[in-house]
Amino acid sequence: MSEVVHWIKTGERGARAEFTDSDLVTALLLIEKNPMGRYKLQNELKLTDSSTKSLLKYAKKKELLEATIGRSGHFLTAKGKKLVNLISTLILKHDKCDQVVFPSKQHYYLVLTSNKKNLGQTNVKIKPSWKLRDIAISYGGEAILFLKINSDGKIQFPEKDIKIEDYFPEFESEFLTKVKEYLQPLNYILIVGANDFEIARKSAIISGLNLVEEFIGNVHQKI
Repeated sequence: MSEVVHWIKTGERGARAEFTDSDLVTALLLIEKNPMGRYKLQNELKLTDSSTKSLLKYAKKKELLEATIGRSGHFLTAKGKKLVNLISTLILKHDKCDQVVFPSKQHYYLVLTSNKKNLGQTNVKIKPSWKLRDIAISYGGEAILFLKINSDGKIQFPEKDIKIEDYFPEFESEFLTKVKEYLQPLNYILIVGANDFEIARKSAIISGLNLVEEFIGNVHQKI
């Protein structure tokens, strides 16, 4: 397995208050949909109280989040919305995956794009599936399924000699309806499985942001 270097921030209480880029990015994506208080966010991210406090303090210092008076919780600032919009140029859709890909695991999926115009890049390099697997596992994921949309709008493995119907014969027909509008040539689907849904989600999101070379570096510059 290749060495994966994590983006980690340590709070005032040291290692007990650490959080990673997967925690911060996932928090921003969750809060985009609904303003969220600290306790709910702690549960959604499966972090300690100290780590959650550190994350929120850091995000507010970076002007990505603001807090309201009362029970509404935290919400995105203009800068936070701009960052989420950037992330959305690569991650077109993300949600819980009800399809059982890896038995006894919780699953989370992303639909990703390599569209040069969408990403604002002229030379888009896609990481191979084994690198994405290493990243996903380093963030707590236990298994991944990485798929490509071919020129006919069909789902296939990036490796052309492997057929998805040989391994997951019912996957395509059951899953297609959920992501039909995104089945465009050169888009990708990444599914991460883990024992806990929250871990599968964080691992999938940060792995997805690593799909395109240099994209995660651009995100890191803004956080």
